[in-house]
Amino acid sequence: MVPVQLDITDSDSIAALLDLITERYGRLDVLINNAAILYDRWQTIVDADLAQLQQAMDTNLYGALRLTQACLPLLRQAPHARIVNVSSGAGALRSMNGSTPVYSLSKIALNGLTLMLANQLKGDGILVNAVCPGWVATDMGGDGGRPIAEGAKGIVWAASLPADGPSGGFFRDGQAIEW
Repeated sequence: MVPVQLDITDSDSIAALLDLITERYGRLDVLINNAAILYDRWQTIVDADLAQLQQAMDTNLYGALRLTQACLPLLRQAPHARIVNVSSGAGALRSMNGSTPVYSLSKIALNGLTLMLANQLKGDGILVNAVCPGWVATDMGGDGGRPIAEGAKGIVWAASLPADGPSGGFFRDGQAIEW
């Protein structure tokens, strides 16, 4: 394992990472888009701060898209590449109620990106899925959530799917959930 600092909002940072991966490995087998900010429990959709929404979209959506686009040449070199977008139940349309609007809108958009990428990359053999790790005891999730290792299991599951595994789905703990 090689730890590397990455800022998904910075093209130069992404380029440096891709140079390192290309030089050391020549391909990328799995891309896990896990960056997320602004779980905004303090506001609702009727009073949402649009500057915060723009900031969240730049990381939670555009960062994932920016990194995915940059990584595609390396992913296409892998025999069975996977893209896992770490989403959230807060991005499920069935549960929209107007709370956490900034975070929820960014995750709805990430789920849409997942579907679009899955359809576009079908012919390349790259599986693309969204995974909700559930409420996890992280800096963002806070106390009371399940252990990080439990939340990570579904992400690892999606990253290691067989060639005939699902693509374009939304999962929690290896089980499909509603968009």
